[in-house]
Amino acid sequence: MVTPEPEEVEYVRTNVTVAAGGSVTLLCGSPPPHIFIWGFTKPGSDNNIAVAYNYGHGSKVQSNSEDLGLLSIPENSSCLRIDDVQSEGQGMFTCQALYDEEEGVRDTFYFTKLIVVEDTP
Repeated sequence: MVTPEPEEVEYVRTNVTVAAGGSVTLLCGSPPPHIFIWGFTKPGSDNNIAVAYNYGHGSKVQSNSEDLGLLSIPENSSCLRIDDVQSEGQGMFTCQALYDEEEGVRDTFYFTKLIVVEDTP
């Protein structure tokens, strides 16, 4: 993989499918970025709501995200873990990752389309 110039923005897109009630971990950079912000957009909406972040003082999960599932940020990580995924969790999760490098700040956006399927017997 070619490392982008600091003034360039990199975009990474993935699709993930999970069963309702299941668990999933969404990726946001490796190694973890210095600063990251996770957002969520419901299908058919332009409204991106912040669900988790780390501005350099520890990870925080927003309390307004309970209808998506049980969100957490694993220790020493920028990944978004969702347990007990709800059908309302279907949509686009976006992580903006900022890396402080000698050449300047490197900015990467991770777009993960989460598809929630009903677990049928």
